[in-house]
Amino acid sequence: MIASLSFSLESNETPRYQQLQQQLLAAIEQGRLGVGDKLPSSRSLAQSLGVSRSVVIQTYEQLIAEGVLISEPKRGVFVAAVERVMPKSSTVARSQPVAPTFAFDSGVDVGAFPRKAWAASMRRSWLNPDPNLLTGGFRAGFPPLRLAIVDYLYALRGLECSPEQIILTAGNRDALALLTHALRSETRTWLLENPTYPPIQASVSSYDSLSLPVTDQGAHPPENLQQWGAILTPNRQYPLGISYSSPVREQWLEALASGQGYVIEDDYDNEFVYQGKPQAPLMQLAQRRGAASERVFYVGSFSKVLFRGLRMGFIVAPSSQVERIMGSQQALGLSASLPVQPVIADFMETGSFYRHLNRMRRLYRHKRDVLIDALDRHLGQWFDWERPSGGMHVILHVKPDYTSDVWWQALDQGCRAKGLHLSWLHSHYPSGEPAPLGLVLGFSGPDEANLTLWVCWIADVAQRIE
Repeated sequence: MIASLSFSLESNETPRYQQLQQQLLAAIEQGRLGVGDKLPSSRSLAQSLGVSRSVVIQTYEQLIAEGVLISEPKRGVFVAAVERVMPKSSTVARSQPVAPTFAFDSGVDVGAFPRKAWAASMRRSWLNPDPNLLTGGFRAGFPPLRLAIVDYLYALRGLECSPEQIILTAGNRDALALLTHALRSETRTWLLENPTYPPIQASVSSYDSLSLPVTDQGAHPPENLQQWGAILTPNRQYPLGISYSSPVREQWLEALASGQGYVIEDDYDNEFVYQGKPQAPLMQLAQRRGAASERVFYVGSFSKVLFRGLRMGFIVAPSSQVERIMGSQQALGLSASLPVQPVIADFMETGSFYRHLNRMRRLYRHKRDVLIDALDRHLGQWFDWERPSGGMHVILHVKPDYTSDVWWQALDQGCRAKGLHLSWLHSHYPSGEPAPLGLVLGFSGPDEANLTLWVCWIADVAQRIE
C-alpha cells in the first residue's frame, strides 16, 4: 500500500511540510493508509520528493505530537490506532490561520550532524567506563574532556589555560547562574550590553543591573562605579555583530587591573569566522595585566557547534577562583550531566569534532551567501544590511521611510499569517528604551530553499502594505 502512494509538493505559499502533512492526513482519512502501516524513512521519502530531510522530519514530528503517527525505536514510524484523524469539516479546519511555525533560526543544522561518528564515540567511550562516571564523581567535569577543551581553546582562540581551570556546566545559563552566585558578595551591580541576548537579561533579573550602550566600538566600562560584574560579548557582540575596538578593550583591562569589577566573557559565535581572524579573548589579554588576570571568566558552549539538546558548556576560571565556583555549584545543586562527557571527549580526541566544525563552517558560509543573495534580489527597497564576516545571523535595518509602528506591525502580522515568525531587533533592548527598527535573520538552521522562500514572503508582504 505504501508503495502505491503518490505525494507531490509544489513551490507555492503553503510550506512544504504542511503540504505533506495534508496529503498524509488525506491518505489516512481515505483509507489509503491504515492503522499500523509503516511510513517510509525520513531520508528515503525526502529523496523521493526531492526536498530537504528536515521537511519530512518536521511533518512526522507534528503528526506524532498530534497522535496521528507513532514512532517506535529501531522500527520506524507507523500510523497510530486512532478512529479518525480528521474531522468531516476538514476543509474548514484547514482554512483557519495557522500559528507561526517557521523562523530564521541561528541554531544548528542538525541534518548535517555526523551521526555515525557520534555513535562510534558513544560506543568507544562506554565500553569500559570510569567508575566515577557511574557514581557521580568528577565534580568539575570528566578529566579527559577538560583536557580536550584546553587544546581546543588554544587551537581555535589562542587562549592559554590548564585543565584545572575548566568547569563543565549544563550550558550558558547554568554558567551564568554559577558565576553570579559565586560573585554575589563582591558585586553590587551587573552591567549588561544594550542590546543583548534576552536570556542574559533574565539571568540577572534578581540583581541590580545597568545597561551599557553598544557603539560601533563596543560598550565602554562605567565611570565612578565600583563592585560591578559585567557580562560581555567583546569578540562578536550579540546581536549587532561588532567586535570591540582595541581602545575599548584597553579601558576594560584598566578597570579590571584596578580592581573595580569582574567580567564574564561570553565568546559567542566565534567558532564560525568566514573572513579574517577574531581578536584574542579578553581573558588572554588580561593574563598579562596583573590583577586583571584574576577577574575575567570565559564562558563557552557546545550547543552552537554540536546540537542544541546537548546542554553542555564550560567555564574557564582564574585558578584562584575555581574553588569559589565549585562552592556555588554545591550550594545551588547545579552540575553538568556526566554520561555524555566521555562521548564528547572521544569525539574531540579522534578528530571528528574538528572535521565536523570545518564542514559546518563551510556550510554556514554558503548559507550566509544564499541569504545575502536573496536579500539583494528582494528586500533592498525596505532594508539595509551588511554581509557578516562570521556568526550565524544577519541584521537588517529598516530604511527611514518605513520606520513607523504601523508599517513594521503590518509586516510582522502579514508574515505571521504565512506561518513565518520574525525576530525584531528591538526585542533585544530593555523594555521601554528607544531601539532601532530592524530584523535578526538567522541563517544556519534553515535549509537554503527556505531561506530564499522566506525572504520572498517578506517581500510579498512588504509590497502589499499601503
